[in-house]
Amino acid sequence: RDLNTISLRSLPPFSLPLPLLSHCCGSMRASTVDEQRGRAANCAFAPCSGSRLQSAPVPLIILGIVLLNYIPYVVWAVQRGLSKGLIAVLFTFFHLLLLMMMWSWAYTCATDPGVPTQAWQDHMEAVAKEAPTGLGEPRVCRKSGLYKPERSHYCSVTKRLTLNMDHFCPWVVNTVGFYNRKFFLLFLFYTVCLLIFTLASIAPQLPSLFGWTMNTEDTFLPSVANVVLLVAMLLVDIILLFLLCPFLWMHWRMAMRNETTIDGNRFPHFDVGTQQNLQQVFGRNRWVWLIPMYFSGPDGDGMHWPVKELGSSGTAQQDEAAKGASSQMVPSKPPLVPDRDTLRQEAFAVPAIEIQESHAVLNPSSTPISSSSGITAGSILATSSANARNGSVHSSPSYGAGHAAALDSEV
Repeated sequence: RDLNTISLRSLPPFSLPLPLLSHCCGSMRASTVDEQRGRAANCAFAPCSGSRLQSAPVPLIILGIVLLNYIPYVVWAVQRGLSKGLIAVLFTFFHLLLLMMMWSWAYTCATDPGVPTQAWQDHMEAVAKEAPTGLGEPRVCRKSGLYKPERSHYCSVTKRLTLNMDHFCPWVVNTVGFYNRKFFLLFLFYTVCLLIFTLASIAPQLPSLFGWTMNTEDTFLPSVANVVLLVAMLLVDIILLFLLCPFLWMHWRMAMRNETTIDGNRFPHFDVGTQQNLQQVFGRNRWVWLIPMYFSGPDGDGMHWPVKELGSSGTAQQDEAAKGASSQMVPSKPPLVPDRDTLRQEAFAVPAIEIQESHAVLNPSSTPISSSSGITAGSILATSSANARNGSVHSSPSYGAGHAAALDSEV
């Protein structure tokens, strides 16, 4: 009845005709009502479209950069006759980082970022029918006509309402959203690691490497072309490193604060702490965060989002508090506020003549009192002011008046 509720994992391979299979892959993952709240759906392929095909030549630049590094780093190392132990170490780390980078890139390209499920749309339609007109109606995307979950946005390139959309990246020819944001961050991370390792390991070899490229005839390129190739590799790697390091830090910082490029910091109530924020990107199992595989998916379903409790602080608030604490001086000792018994003892210790004089000064229209007729609010205020000048009592008019009234009633 509804193609969006068919589970591709439960069907045998090649059991669906191609148009039907394409439609199921183009829609959001298989989901039922009990799977939607807080549970990630199965991994699915991102559907192809004409707009995505227009950006398809862009990833060829990535392959060209990989080839630009592979020839001087791998091919020339073998031709130069470096020691087998050094070649084994360098090749192992280089190919491992290269594999992780390309693996992350492929997953980012192929993984569906996620759209609202049909079951969720049916549920919102039922809610909209029961809700009073103009009160509590679900939001509707103006471009797609679908009910719009929180933090979802319409991608103008893929023409889809994407869950937790961050941006459309031409380098991966896909929208970065809820279900493939992990792979995008890992792609940036392993790219930066590969660039750092390549430049750090080839830097000590540059003097001998430049001499070898200018004098050798063992390569398939002329000596001048070899020098140009080596210089181009160094320049491209250095430029990419300076560009990608702040870009990686920006996206990693947004993931820790549960932010996106589109939303920014406009919705701080979704910041539920660093660990839980990262779980909504990488999943609950921290041991597989750096492995570019889907496993059980991110923590959540992209349509229901936890919010922080009232009064709690998220990652952004904790960062601001840490900055403020590091920039401030150590606070001085707060002034001592006396309790009621101490204030009463100090008040009784004042001679009767001083009490009468202070009362007359504070209230000239009143008649003088004797020491046996009680303690008034004016006497307590005068005593508090005198002690405050001596540094023993907090001198606040509101504090003295409030406590003086209480003491006057008791005495």
